[in-house]
Amino acid sequence: MFLNQLNESNKERFLNLCGHAIMADNVVEPEEMEYLALCCYEMEIPNQLPDISESLDDIISDISKDATAYEKKIIAFELIRLFKYDGSYDDEEKAFMKPIIEEFGIDLETHDKMEDAADKYTKIYDEICDLLTK
Repeated sequence: MFLNQLNESNKERFLNLCGHAIMADNVVEPEEMEYLALCCYEMEIPNQLPDISESLDDIISDISKDATAYEKKIIAFELIRLFKYDGSYDDEEKAFMKPIIEEFGIDLETHDKMEDAADKYTKIYDEICDLLTK
């Protein structure tokens, strides 16, 4: 949705962060891989498997140092959408997000609003898809 606004370095970092995120609950869901492909398409980069060789802490730190506040919010929002894409946002996934939102300077109220917005976006998107395909 907003990923095309990230700079090139942060697009790659986001993709690699997604790789770590997908593994947060130790289960790779097909829906998560589908969402990852959509992200690559939106960022206009080849659909590829994320490189998870770099530590999660280093990726978060690099984003925190390099990204604007706006980019950090985009990354956090899109990670929430990734987690919710399979229909759940479990405790392990929320625990994964906690240090990210803290490092990015995103308060809990904003995080909660992002969760709500992700749900609303998904509902509206699904309604539009249903409308167009009937």
